[in-house]
Amino acid sequence: MNTEDRTAALVLGGGGGIGAAICAELARTHAVLVGYHRNRGRAEAVVGDITATGGTAACAATDATTRIGVESALAAAEQLGRLHTVVHCIGAWDYTRLTDLDEDGIDRDYRTNLRSALITLAAAATHVIDHGRIIMLSSAAAYLCPARQASYAVMKAGVEAAARVAAKELGRRSITVNVVRPGATDTETLRTGTDPKAIDAMSTANTLRRLGAPTDIAPVVSWLTSPQAQWVTGATIDATGGLW
Repeated sequence: MNTEDRTAALVLGGGGGIGAAICAELARTHAVLVGYHRNRGRAEAVVGDITATGGTAACAATDATTRIGVESALAAAEQLGRLHTVVHCIGAWDYTRLTDLDEDGIDRDYRTNLRSALITLAAAATHVIDHGRIIMLSSAAAYLCPARQASYAVMKAGVEAAARVAAKELGRRSITVNVVRPGATDTETLRTGTDPKAIDAMSTANTLRRLGAPTDIAPVVSWLTSPQAQWVTGATIDATGGLW
């Protein structure tokens, strides 16, 4: 297929648990550029899985905390087709107590969780085609505000606010901008960075009484890229299994 006849998607953070599931889901309708920061092997595995089933995919190293890094990834995605969809699936957290917050930790959280989101929104606005889609991944922490996550909760709440602003600015081009808000999701990052007792508690905290799976989140993102979601913008969709 000629690239002019194909739509492309960029998934920043596409090598991770949720990101990989999003890439696989979007590959049904898009050529996919898997953006990764450090773990090239993981991103290549995602590409391999997509191409093995007849899809089109590539990967690119991306520092999403810099404008040049995001612009480079956008340009790589445009080599695959007309850039219809950009997904920001980047986040990192720890469990620092409020009294232990320091400037370096706050700045690190800002760069990863909010600065990268703002840069992505700004850059994507100049690359996504009319009637395209921009989707940001937030977190239930943005509204639950759990203890020991002050910085992370603030940054993800900022992502949600920025997405609403972007939706207003890009609406004239029929570009929708939405947020998907996962809860505790069973990924390698969660398993390696969270106490097992806390994970057990998380698995019974929501209405459906289990951890989410990356494959619970990815179809929500995919739906937002579809024609059926053309009238949805500036929205934050809860994908937590009922966590209030």
